[in-house]
Amino acid sequence: MKKPIQKKWWFWLIVVIIVGGIFGNKDEEKTEKEAVAATEVSAPAETKSETVIAEKSATKSEEVKVAKENVKKQEDKNLEIPGTLGMTPKEFRKSFNKRADELNNSKLKIGKKLNIETGPAQDVFQYMTTDYIGIAGSVNKADGSLRDVMMIGQGNGTLSSGTDLVLTIGLVILATNPDLPSKAVGNVLDDLGILNEGVDWTTVNESTELNGIRYRITGSDAIGIMFSASDAKEK
Repeated sequence: MKKPIQKKWWFWLIVVIIVGGIFGNKDEEKTEKEAVAATEVSAPAETKSETVIAEKSATKSEEVKVAKENVKKQEDKNLEIPGTLGMTPKEFRKSFNKRADELNNSKLKIGKKLNIETGPAQDVFQYMTTDYIGIAGSVNKADGSLRDVMMIGQGNGTLSSGTDLVLTIGLVILATNPDLPSKAVGNVLDDLGILNEGVDWTTVNESTELNGIRYRITGSDAIGIMFSASDAKEK
């Protein structure tokens, strides 16, 4: 009677070992599956992180590209030629002094060199021919040509100062129109209305064009007379 019980004991022991082995294998399989699943779950997270980094990098690159394009546009804008008198500051000075020599007037001549100062969009120069007459100009960065030139003067009440103002206006006209005969200056001054009898120089505001150059004169009590020469094509 004891033997069957013993056999049953061994039988259940074998069953437990076998079952334990099966479930143990399933647990290992489950652990392996969980590990694989965890790997599969973590992989997209890494991929997502890499994608975010890549997107940020792409966005940064795009921002840098846009910034560079904006800088280039600004540089191109700075190098535009909105207008030109068709000569360099050096050529203007040479032409101006040549005409002054023809009038035997060395007092109004421009010195040997114009100091050009760098500006954000245009370069500029200024020169005082006398204590009450100054000449200024702007220079295109793109080609170094003279964009425009302006004479600013204020007489001191003497006939000499008034004469110097008119002569300087004439010299600017002749310097910017090198082929123009000296006698033609009177026609330009007449078109500007400053030769009219009783003209009020403090309120004058006239302009005329000659050979593609616009000449304008304006007056005020505070500043005096402003006379400019610029490209007639420039708005």
